[in-house]
Amino acid sequence: MKFIVAKAKLVIFLKDLYRIWFPWLDLAILAFIYLFIWGEYINPYRQYQLIVYGKTAIGKISGEDGLYAYSDHPSMRDFTYTFSLPNGKIIKSSAHAFSIDEVESMNKNFPVTATISYLPDQPTINWVKSNLPSDLNELFKTTLICGTSFFLISYLLIMVIFRLGILEHREKKRMKKLEESGYTILELPKFLMN
Repeated sequence: MKFIVAKAKLVIFLKDLYRIWFPWLDLAILAFIYLFIWGEYINPYRQYQLIVYGKTAIGKISGEDGLYAYSDHPSMRDFTYTFSLPNGKIIKSSAHAFSIDEVESMNKNFPVTATISYLPDQPTINWVKSNLPSDLNELFKTTLICGTSFFLISYLLIMVIFRLGILEHREKKRMKKLEESGYTILELPKFLMN
């Protein structure tokens, strides 16, 4: 009997939650956050291209840019670098990252020599090789599985807490309307409710 009551309460709770859940809004928010994150960093498709088709060149990281340039805070910053193509053309670019191994090993004494991975047909698509996954297996595990799972679980928890707050607010509003309409609201002890 208790199982049936618990199941009924769960169904009522899920119906209430569904009334304030807009799947299209969730998808829009997730798409916006996803595009924002990968707009700030290098997206998984570009990582795939650089791992599979990328060539390497030796470059020089000349310094840091951005809001947290040269600070000790663990925050994203832009590392500016240049590298030469085999035809002699020099490409100037930047990497948006927390840190770069070569820079940290040299205690931020710029310029720092680093290996740059780039696409031969589009050299403007490039990245510091030490910040790329070493192979497709690592890309799949770290970026696509772990990163996406962490992101979705965090989003789910935040949205459940947010939506429970909405339900509580609606319940208080409903009780207030009932009181204003002249209804008497009684709070019964739990043992009388069963």
